[in-house]
Amino acid sequence: MNKILKIDPIQPEPDLISRVGHVLQTGGVIGYPTETIYGIGCDAFNVNAVDQIFTLKGRDQSKAMILIAADILQVRYLVEEIPGSAEILAENFWPGPLTMVFLASSNLQDFAPRKTKTIAIRIPDYPICLALLKNCGFPIVSTSANKSNFPAATTAHDVYDYFGDQLDCIVDSGPSPSNVPSTVIDVTKNPVRIIREGAISALEINTVLEAI
Repeated sequence: MNKILKIDPIQPEPDLISRVGHVLQTGGVIGYPTETIYGIGCDAFNVNAVDQIFTLKGRDQSKAMILIAADILQVRYLVEEIPGSAEILAENFWPGPLTMVFLASSNLQDFAPRKTKTIAIRIPDYPICLALLKNCGFPIVSTSANKSNFPAATTAHDVYDYFGDQLDCIVDSGPSPSNVPSTVIDVTKNPVRIIREGAISALEINTVLEAI
């Protein structure tokens, strides 16, 4: 397979999605676009693939990585509960660039990225991501496609410049729609805590929560 695979960002070609899905299903690590920046990812349940991402990024393994999920049903399997505040935020901002930190489900004792009792998840608003998630049937690691403390990748060629042939495949859908990462919120706290302000502003978050 060519390392860089062009896929239509609006109507992803099913045969190409299946090829990338096969890479993920067989333990590979890919570079791929989202509605924000490019990410690198793998099957979130594959310990070796997750470890490879930590190594590629030069990232401390104590730092959790975000997962993307196909839908709210998949999220419910991964988390202990979805608090009321999270339900409201999900209704307003999912699919989209909002990551929420939940208590991890008690079923996930051997979950690869789980270094703590929490898990960070979002449902992306990007056809390629959603097509891959549907094709694979499992959540995918979604961490920015760059070395730790370096600028985020906003094109497939940026991803290749960082990682080259160390990735099994890089999906190219053109330049990123945005160079701003997702907003990250801890919904295990009451009130919720904004960990990182990104594509969705603190004002937007607070306006929705004040309406509860």
